[in-house]
Amino acid sequence: MDTDNRRFKKLFKIFFAWQEKKEEKWLREMSKEGWHLDNTSFLNYIFRKGEPKDMIYRLDFKIIRNENIDDYITLFEDVGWEYISRVGWWYYFRTEAKKGKSQELYSDNASRIRMYNSLRWLLIISCGPIVFNLPNLYGRVIKAIGVGIMDDPLAQVLILNFAFPLAIFLTLVLCLMVYGIIRISIVIKRIKSDIRE
Repeated sequence: MDTDNRRFKKLFKIFFAWQEKKEEKWLREMSKEGWHLDNTSFLNYIFRKGEPKDMIYRLDFKIIRNENIDDYITLFEDVGWEYISRVGWWYYFRTEAKKGKSQELYSDNASRIRMYNSLRWLLIISCGPIVFNLPNLYGRVIKAIGVGIMDDPLAQVLILNFAFPLAIFLTLVLCLMVYGIIRISIVIKRIKSDIRE
């Protein structure tokens, strides 16, 4: 990486899984201002200063084995997409906006539906351990709050200072995941209605 800090800008920004179109639009606007995505990590974006260009950014969610990643990236590079970075199973690509050139990674809605279904199933499966553990955590908290139920004051303090905040945090995460599943289901429904039209 170039050591000249004026040529790089690091931004912290939050986008959720169902907001990839909003994220792509934001990245495009940054490129029009001369800030081109150079790398990304969880909630962080590193931009390199360059000539302002109209660049199309696309994100793809793909659960893929490490030994197949190069083939996957080559598939898109062969049709003019530049691979930029990845965060987990999200892959970032870009291409210069040109008339007559496809601005989508996938030319059919069925492929987009498969992508969103994979993401939705990942969220559904990830909810399982949280749903399984929440009753246990809340049960321990309720026992700790009850007078005389737990004789060990240290255990009471640990449960109230660890288990209770953890239970609240996991409840919020679960709510966000369920909301994400609903939002992704709505996106899938919209894509399916486009197929019928």
